[in-house]
Amino acid sequence: MNDELFRYPIIGKLNDEDLHSIRPYLTVHSFDNGTVILRQNQETAHFHILLDGILNVYVEQETKVHVAKLEKGQFVGEMSCLTGGAVSATVQAQGQVRTVSMPREGMLQLMDRSPEFRNHMIEAMIQRVTNTNHRVLEEYTRSSVVLRQLQEERQSHYGPLVGDGRFMRQLRKKITELSQKNEPLCIIGDRGVGKSHAAWEIHAQSGRSEHPFFVVEGKSFGTEEWEMKVRAAKGGTIVLEQADSLPSDLVRRLVHAPDETRFILTAGRRLHADVEHLEIPPLRERQEDLPALVYSFIAEAGFQNPESLISQEAMNRLSDFPFLGGNIQELKRVVHDAMVRSSGKEIRNSHLRFGSVREPGARPKIGLALGSGSVRGAAHVGVIKVLEQAGIPIDLIAGTSVGAFIGALYAGGQPVSAFEKVLPTVRWGQLVLPTLPLNGIVDNSPMVRFVEKYIGPVDFKDLSIPFAAVASDAVNGEACILNQGKVSRAICASTAIPGVMRPVKYGDKLLLDGAVAHPVPVALAKSMGADIVIAVDVSTPDDMKKEPKNFVATILNTMDIMSKRMIQDELQLADVVLSPRLKNNQITFKASASYIQAGEYVTRESLEAIKQKMETFVCC
Repeated sequence: MNDELFRYPIIGKLNDEDLHSIRPYLTVHSFDNGTVILRQNQETAHFHILLDGILNVYVEQETKVHVAKLEKGQFVGEMSCLTGGAVSATVQAQGQVRTVSMPREGMLQLMDRSPEFRNHMIEAMIQRVTNTNHRVLEEYTRSSVVLRQLQEERQSHYGPLVGDGRFMRQLRKKITELSQKNEPLCIIGDRGVGKSHAAWEIHAQSGRSEHPFFVVEGKSFGTEEWEMKVRAAKGGTIVLEQADSLPSDLVRRLVHAPDETRFILTAGRRLHADVEHLEIPPLRERQEDLPALVYSFIAEAGFQNPESLISQEAMNRLSDFPFLGGNIQELKRVVHDAMVRSSGKEIRNSHLRFGSVREPGARPKIGLALGSGSVRGAAHVGVIKVLEQAGIPIDLIAGTSVGAFIGALYAGGQPVSAFEKVLPTVRWGQLVLPTLPLNGIVDNSPMVRFVEKYIGPVDFKDLSIPFAAVASDAVNGEACILNQGKVSRAICASTAIPGVMRPVKYGDKLLLDGAVAHPVPVALAKSMGADIVIAVDVSTPDDMKKEPKNFVATILNTMDIMSKRMIQDELQLADVVLSPRLKNNQITFKASASYIQAGEYVTRESLEAIKQKMETFVCC
């Protein structure tokens, strides 16, 4: 060991006595190629002297900016080790690297015993005082080489805008218009819809395209970083992501400060700041663009003829999925995962996996998908009752029509005992009012008062269990997922039976019963993050159907017939399907007790299957 120490840079020049005193502090490390030895903005208790190999030093901000290449005998981490501050840059091994490290105590002894090392430290401190981290970063960021690198990385990261549907055609036209403007802009939409991509396209088509394009995250906003990037982006574009996570007065000051930089904000909702807004709808509302996106993801993975690598059934299933967890980015993950499962051959339904990414060994999230079925929906209560008794958690609920009604009340805190007591006493007069038969014979606005009687005028975010409802657009029949705003109003929309009840005005749309689009919302439950979905189908089996006796029963029976194929398709996504055997000859709530019992019975029969599913997930 002593012979080797004499060959170490700096240390090897110490005499025997000094070498003996410093030796207990020394630790030799070996690092493989690409290993990060020190991470920017983290503190370190040791500094390193490079023995063999090469270390690359980067400042990491918008991109990796290469600052220095260190060779044998040079130091890293000495300032952070000495002062207790954060490391100013990331240090990464190039090839095989060996270092010798020591803590602050050893470092102080080395400074005392080695004039050469002491002089190095003094020079380093002078350099740091005269050239701070921010100035180094700004100089490198402003350099033409780095600007070119930034532009190339952005172009590679975002790629072209994909899709030829109506919305994408309008978006391209709007981007061209916005690229000619200089005023602040706010791009709004759900997570993963492509807000930052649209901002990049606006920048790339503008006269600012030769200048920097920087992004600042609102959730980790810092004044120093913002001011530095504004200076560095002079003449270009700076994007403030998640602007709705910051105080509105701060956002207003930031975007209206005089500067030569174009400010673009992204947010999940409209801001009160006086800026123009561009809205990008979620993927589920522009399904016509989905095939082109799927093909682009397959081609991006290196496959030719992507149209031949996915079956029509798999494409249809992708088109039906809501992608609440991340829109385009979530679609990309699902497609890439399916390609792995298909071994590069045709993607089929069996290769598609939806839902959240779960830590191995963690308890799976259980979701309920409660289906439509008018008064037969009382069976949902029986399902919930048995799950509770068996200790099976209910982590989230998706509901359609009566499933939304039951699911919302339960998510709002109503116990099963309250359902058992109240449901048999409910009368339609408490839920609807007669109206002129223009587009419905009744108006279900009293539903608002009924729901709020039990859970109050709550918003979705106030519910104790995550919940979402499905309604249908009265104009085009497309699914509308309701998971924001007043719960009671959403329940009105989800339960508005076509031809019987008036469509419900909800925002800028007219909505009807969700059974038209998703009779049993399994895909929605998966998209909300459920690992295991227990689907409850309360439609009437064919062998139990009876001739409807009145107009309303006829409408409900017709909806059941029309929904049958959709139910069969969507139930394929479920992990457990509960189908209580219920007759279709009841349109009052008087039979609720027997329906609840039917729900209990079918759930008890399936408890073992549910538990086995949970155990399988935990073991994975």
